Amino acid sequence: MKKTKIYLRIFWVALVLIGLTLFFLYPERFTHNSLSAFVKENSTKIFSTYIGICLIRGLFLLPSTPFIFAGVLLFPESPWTVFWISMFGIMTTAIYLYFASKFLEFGKLFGQKHNAKKTKIIEKLDKHGFWVVLGWSFFPLVPTDLICYIAGSIRMNFLKYISAIFIGESILVACYIFLGEGILKLF
Repeated sequence: MKKTKIYLRIFWVALVLIGLTLFFLYPERFTHNSLSAFVKENSTKIFSTYIGICLIRGLFLLPSTPFIFAGVLLFPESPWTVFWISMFGIMTTAIYLYFASKFLEFGKLFGQKHNAKKTKIIEKLDKHGFWVVLGWSFFPLVPTDLICYIAGSIRMNFLKYISAIFIGESILVACYIFLGEGILKLF
């Protein structure tokens, strides 16, 4: 498992470096007009790829925000489609992380030494779990994946958990798409 994580990180860094290298070697291919033409010529393939990436991005614990903005840029005429694809990917990841948290052994972070801390978190999530998860998933500066792990490892009520994720992320994704679209129109 540890080697897999190392290989995934190397792969991710390599992709970023390749992307940056291509950007600096061929800047003319990264202009708005050339990217628009490329998207129009390959819209079906790009759309299918976008859906696939949104579904698997959570397996690599990549944040959804860049992919939402990519969807806004790639499909400016379909903001609701981008919204629903993004939400489907986010919810798929949230369900996976909730149920995989025991397998991924997130609970070990609390360990035997941190029983008091674990008990306190469990009590708060039992009492205010819906609101904690909703607030966490709406707040853009914290990774939603973390609260998914925590909720899954302590076995928070699944219905409360998943509905809080859906509401919080729906608001955040809608803000990204519809406010982001307005901001992009200024440029």
